[in-house]
Amino acid sequence: MANAGTLLCSAQANGTSTAVAFGSESLNIRKSQLRSLFVTGTWDSATFKLQASADGGTTYVDVVGADSITVNKLVNVEVRCTHFRCVVSGGGGSESITTRLV
Repeated sequence: MANAGTLLCSAQANGTSTAVAFGSESLNIRKSQLRSLFVTGTWDSATFKLQASADGGTTYVDVVGADSITVNKLVNVEVRCTHFRCVVSGGGGSESITTRLV
């Protein structure tokens, strides 16, 4: 069976998703890992960005290359954090975006 990846968020409207925390074992944060980020859905003019936190979820910063997505897209990101969240903005209200990290 193919690896469907880890669901990071599923955004139904404008706003910030609930943060997703991974144990250090699941992403092996002792070294950087190149991962594939799949962003798909119905956009309704929305903009998506992935944010990561290196301090346990207190402060989030945009992940370069995944900070201004407006169409279904696969982005390779190198991660070394355990906390992520998704931000959707500028949509008309009917957007429905799903994000997976493989």
